Amino acid sequence: MASCSTFVPVSKTLPPEIRLPDNKGDFLFISRFNADSLPFNNDNKVEVFKLGHNAFLQGLSAGFDTSRYFHLTLADTIIGNTAPVEPANDLSATRAEQLCTIHNKGYLLTLDAYNLYFDQEVDVVKLEDGTKERTAYYDLVVETYIGMYNRYGQVLDRYRDELRIQHDKRSVISGLLAVGPSMGKADKNAKLISDELGRKFIHKFYPVSVVEQREFYHTKGFSRAYKAYQMGHWAEVENELLPLTRSEESKIAGRAAYNMAVLCENLNRLDEMTYWYGVAQEKLGDKMPTWYN
Repeated sequence: MASCSTFVPVSKTLPPEIRLPDNKGDFLFISRFNADSLPFNNDNKVEVFKLGHNAFLQGLSAGFDTSRYFHLTLADTIIGNTAPVEPANDLSATRAEQLCTIHNKGYLLTLDAYNLYFDQEVDVVKLEDGTKERTAYYDLVVETYIGMYNRYGQVLDRYRDELRIQHDKRSVISGLLAVGPSMGKADKNAKLISDELGRKFIHKFYPVSVVEQREFYHTKGFSRAYKAYQMGHWAEVENELLPLTRSEESKIAGRAAYNMAVLCENLNRLDEMTYWYGVAQEKLGDKMPTWYN
């Protein structure tokens, strides 16, 4: 970033991750994960997976309950006698179509895999006496894989999602590995993040508002436009920048055009954003801020 520019926030609305005709749909949900088939000798660990899996289903159902246009029915059966932590084969088109027909649904969602695991990161701090203190931090992570089919059994998409929570930290003795936390005692956090991950799935059907950072020229002749941008006075920003875009000095005109592109993106005036970005690119060439996408 050049010293003559700084960063400003830009509000953007991203399209839904899942887009359906008429923006509505009736779904059947089938789990292909049977916790009783987990290959663990530790009964407490199996129980935590069961609790987490059930919490995910409850959260998923609760999320859909908040929607007027998308409806979910949880099937009361589990397909298969396996407990995949990674996805394997898709359902056959015949089986997927059959399930949609039996339950009179337009779409099918399948939980193809569910997993809980610990992610470790070791932080090293050098003390005043020259020794090093190591601390291992553990996140509990829940991971799901969901397949989506239409009523004819065609695979429309697959979704991998995860959510993590800080779970524990432990001192590490130099030269030794830290003994990690027990999954069999992680039931509280497993249920918490599994429920939340389930609730988040419905968000895929709706636009998402995000805030990104963009470079913005703010020195010399652009200081008033920058201050107005900080205050959210968009008309004033535009009034300050437009005369500068007509400057006979190519660098000034290009920077003003670039700032206009940022402003128009923030206001969702995307055609104008494209225009001003093109003007800026023509005048600034390889001096264009590289952060801008």
